Amino acid sequence: MQRRMARVAIRRGDHRSPGRAEGDAAAQAERRAVRFWLLTALFASIFLQRFGVPFGEFGIGANLFVTLLALAAIGARGGLVLDPLRAALVLVFLACAWFSVALNAGSASAPSAALVMLVYAPYALSLRDPDGVFEDCIAAFQAMVMVCAVAGIVQFIAQYAVDPALIFTFHGLLPEPILLKGWVNMQPMQWGGSTYKANGFFLNEASTFSQYLALAIVIEVLFFRRLPWLATFGTAILLSYSGTGLMLLVLLLPWVLLARRSYKVLAGLFAFGVVAVALGDLWNMQALVGRAAEFGQTGTSATARYSAGGWLVSAYLMAWPPDLLFGLGPGSFLDTARLQSFEAHDAAIWKLLFEYGLVGSIAFWLMFAVVLFDRVRARWVAAALMVGFLTFGGMMLDTRLQVLILLFCALTKLPEARAAAPGLVRAAGAR
Repeated sequence: MQRRMARVAIRRGDHRSPGRAEGDAAAQAERRAVRFWLLTALFASIFLQRFGVPFGEFGIGANLFVTLLALAAIGARGGLVLDPLRAALVLVFLACAWFSVALNAGSASAPSAALVMLVYAPYALSLRDPDGVFEDCIAAFQAMVMVCAVAGIVQFIAQYAVDPALIFTFHGLLPEPILLKGWVNMQPMQWGGSTYKANGFFLNEASTFSQYLALAIVIEVLFFRRLPWLATFGTAILLSYSGTGLMLLVLLLPWVLLARRSYKVLAGLFAFGVVAVALGDLWNMQALVGRAAEFGQTGTSATARYSAGGWLVSAYLMAWPPDLLFGLGPGSFLDTARLQSFEAHDAAIWKLLFEYGLVGSIAFWLMFAVVLFDRVRARWVAAALMVGFLTFGGMMLDTRLQVLILLFCALTKLPEARAAAPGLVRAAGAR
């Protein structure tokens, strides 16, 4: 049998030994299996994000279980390793979480702390063989978001011809128990209006649509620079009429373009912006521009997301030093917010401080910074995810964004030897 394999290898111009060829074939099969499971988790985080299982008030995203299944399958094949530094930082943060639970038996939620464990424990893991995985995941993400972008453009146009309820929401079409609660699938551009913001059909709401499009635009500029793709993403993000994705682009994209000296792309985006402003009346630009005026206005989405959490921290934590140090426990933020006369969303920075205090917050941000930036393959992608985590709102337990952090940062870390090699130029990291 070995002689026959040797003859076949020679005829193919492969002078490796049969044993070496068998080993290479096994390695390739292993890599394909790893990619299959990771791309399955990515697919679920995008196309199945409206689905979940009942838990608490809103439910748990079904994609969390797909992610855990994917990691278990890869781990069973020996494809995962434990990163000592990140494992230690994760354990410190989780210890702070459970200490806060014990300290706040009346207000803390043990199930919420358990969910935190499920979401953040995978941050301690890396792939045993990460070569090529980051690039595959980035390409797959772009393709999946392109499907949503085209769907969103078609969706926005089609609402004038068909019942919007058929193309904006799954409620009434699928069993309610499997649909996540707390999301507004149909959002009119203006209060009481009959024209709705595009949500990409598969995504939870228009804000989520704009967030994924903003990440896709940053990635496109970094790695591919395909003008038709950029134009499609840009058109779709305008039709989302949401400010969260645009905020990421405003904060990050100019620096990316300048750092890479992508002056042609910068000029192209500027031209796109000029055309968009010139045709503003055709796509109701004022509905989007009006979102910028929401900051500081009580009762607006921007104030609820970015400012109101600070009011809660000031009102409930400042009077008693132990509360400021250790927080009021996991799950306490939303319970407290419901008692207020104003609306307050659980932005990550305020939720962390309110529930885990200064000690837990410091432990979290140290862990999070190491996960995102230590030996990362693309620092600008990591920066985009950091900005998104801070600005998108409600990201602390967002199981969709966690998948992107795992695939683009945590799991695909460069090995220590390669990261420390003198003169190493990383194609992805340099972009």
